[in-house]
Amino acid sequence: MNTLQAVSLSHEMASLEWRQALQLSKDEAAEFMTSLKSWGFVDGIMVITTCNRTEVYYESANTPTAVIQDELLRFKNITDKDAYAPLFSHYTQSQDTLYYLLEVGLGLRSQVVGDRQIIGQFKESYQLTNDLKLGGPLLHQALQTLFRTHKRVHNETAFRSGAASVGYAALERVTDFIPRKEFISKRMLIIGAGQMGTDVAKYATSFGFRNITLTNRTDEKAAQLAEKMGLYFIPYAERLSELNQYDVIISCVSAGEQLGTSQLSSYHNGHKRVLLDLSVPLSIQPEATALPNTVLVNMDQITSQTQAVRKAREASTTEVYNIIDEETLLYTHWLEDLPMAKTISELKGFFASVLESELQKQTGLEQKTAAAALAKATLDRLIRRPAGTLRASEGTNRKILIDSLNQLFQIS
Repeated sequence: MNTLQAVSLSHEMASLEWRQALQLSKDEAAEFMTSLKSWGFVDGIMVITTCNRTEVYYESANTPTAVIQDELLRFKNITDKDAYAPLFSHYTQSQDTLYYLLEVGLGLRSQVVGDRQIIGQFKESYQLTNDLKLGGPLLHQALQTLFRTHKRVHNETAFRSGAASVGYAALERVTDFIPRKEFISKRMLIIGAGQMGTDVAKYATSFGFRNITLTNRTDEKAAQLAEKMGLYFIPYAERLSELNQYDVIISCVSAGEQLGTSQLSSYHNGHKRVLLDLSVPLSIQPEATALPNTVLVNMDQITSQTQAVRKAREASTTEVYNIIDEETLLYTHWLEDLPMAKTISELKGFFASVLESELQKQTGLEQKTAAAALAKATLDRLIRRPAGTLRASEGTNRKILIDSLNQLFQIS
């Protein structure tokens, strides 16, 4: 019988350098999943690949997680398997795999706890699996459990409220001054390619920004990040000459020259220009807020919000895990019912084949619709009592009944 299993390499065990080597593009993920299915390693498969993790969720009766791990390394042309082996985590029991999947999908194992992006990444990955017809019942039920659990956490706890990331909170702050529907037409400049600038850049596209430019004191670092994330890049030395072309400027550099009114000058695009200073010490002079059509938000105004959110999320974690426990128990019950459902389905198929065979012998039945209706009604009555008895049984008694039916009717 199949079990749901997972192989994971994430930020919890591996640094960025190791994770980057295993990242898969959408096309690579499709090729990798298709190959495993065609070779008979899996009956259902889904791959999650982000900047923080590469994970393979699959269902199989006979393929150990070590085989999937080796196939992933081989696919990425990594020959030093021994070096990578300690960085992987393995989940081999369906309930354990589901529990881990829920933790990841809800953002409990993200670098920023409660990360909002991860659920969208699961949906995209699951969509790819479905598009390629690579799903299976265990995987399907697990993802439906995740989506239901995510909805419950959102509705029943404070875990999903607000933004725990400073970068995410900063972008939410922009919506106070510019309608989100207009983001697609606005130009954004991110100054700084460190952790904060990277965080902002990561979320900006999900907010709807399409014209995003990155600059940094080290041009090479900014250029590499811009290329990786599909953003524009300008050399640091040229940033001042283009400042007034941007509707949103987010400064994430410290100990550098402050931007003042002389560099920013006036802004006359008919809307608010938003300046976000996420630097300590400040990198934008406070006087900039006096410029026409300009609003300035500093780090303190952002972090006070994220600190409150973090506290609320920490307080809600126990509630979230209680929901996970409940949903995992429901999944366990569903797993326990699978053999029963399989037996009922096969018994119904056996009865249907007998009825069809006998009806075909009755050449005098001219009304095919009536014959089909008769067959269905008979089949429903035949299956009702054994199915009801099976559903009412539990534990050892259920197993005895299933084994007896399989043996009596030779349906398995």
